[in-house]
Parts: sequence; structure tokens; C-alpha cells
Amino acid sequence: MQLTSFGAVALASLALATSAHAAEPTPQAVTDLFLKSIVHIDVKSMEALNAYLRPARTFPGQGDFINVAEMQEVDRDYPKDLAATFLENVRLSDADKQALEPAAVQLFANVRDSQKRITCTLGKPQNVTEGVHPAMVAVNVPFNCLAPNPPEKVVAFLQRAGAAQWNLQQYREQVQALSKGFEAAPLTQAWEGELPLAAEKKKKPLVWQNNFPRESIDVTPLQY
Repeated sequence: MQLTSFGAVALASLALATSAHAAEPTPQAVTDLFLKSIVHIDVKSMEALNAYLRPARTFPGQGDFINVAEMQEVDRDYPKDLAATFLENVRLSDADKQALEPAAVQLFANVRDSQKRITCTLGKPQNVTEGVHPAMVAVNVPFNCLAPNPPEKVVAFLQRAGAAQWNLQQYREQVQALSKGFEAAPLTQAWEGELPLAAEKKKKPLVWQNNFPRESIDVTPLQY
């Protein structure tokens, strides 16, 4: 498989998506924008992806593909929101859960930060013909990534904790250890997939789209 550096494509894709006189963006460049928008929560990539897709979003009431402000808010709230869900699954008193909250928030801040360290290479787009409407052209773009490999994932941690029946101090020590594990996790966890893209043949330049990219770009199994 012919692979292209994730970082190299990033620079090219941003330039292509923001220049009115640039050559037609490749499926790889568009895939790079999707990956960086969803995995890294990268604002410039989200804005560039919106600008690239805007000409194809012509239905009444159809706005930008990504609500950038909303994505940033979700990113900011992620540690606290996930910590709350985590604590619902912890077998402690309400008072002890409150005492454990700061450690849990830090854990999920590190989980989120680890996601943003993922590195990818992009493969050569593969043409798709089966099931494709005659007015459309479709490809699958392979991506091959390395993600942080924590010593334990969150669901397994909760299962172990439930079986062990820890007290508050034990929970705190174990949560802090897992938090450090995510922070220092080496990029040794393989993640492979492919992003389907489609474009209308009659529209030039082609605008490569995927209305449900999270079906193909899901980092949850890497962390949980």
C-alpha cells in the first residue's frame, strides 16, 4: 500500500481547501481534514473542511458541516462530563465520589490529550463501483494510525475496580496511576480503517463528501 505522511498531507489539504485557485483536493487531502477534525479537534482543519464542503451543501437550512464552536465546547467539557459518567459506575458513597472527582477529571483530560497524539498515514484511494449511483464517483481512502497504548483501558479498569471493592484511597491511587499511564502511553497501538468518500460527477471540481464520518473514524475502542 502506498502511504502518505499524515502531517505532510495536512499542510497540503489546508492550502487546497482554502485557496480558490488551488488544484482539486485529492481524496487523501479531504480524508486528512476529516481525521484531524474528528481525532485532533483541530480548529483550522474544521474550518478548512467547512469551507471545502460548503459549495455542496445547498439544501435549504443546511449550514456548515461542522459546528466549530460546539465542537470546541464539547472538547472543553469532555474531562468533566466523562468523569461524571465514570463516577456513576464507581462503588463509593456520594461524599467519596465527590472527593474522587478531581482525580477522575484529570484522568479524562489525559484520555482526551492522548487521542490528540494519534499519528496516521494515508493510503492510495481505492475506487468503488458496487452499489454506487451512476451520477456519483466513490472511493475508500485507507488510513493506518498509531495511537497511545495505555496500560489499561477505562472499561477494563472499572471492571477490575468493581471486583476489588476498593475504598476511596485505593480508587484515588489507581485512578491517578491510570491517568499517568494515559499521559505516558507510547504510540504502539495500531488502528487501521478506511473512509468512504463520494462526489457528484457533474460538479467540477469534485467535492468529496462523507455525511457520517464517525462511523469510520471512531477512537473509542482505543481508549475504552
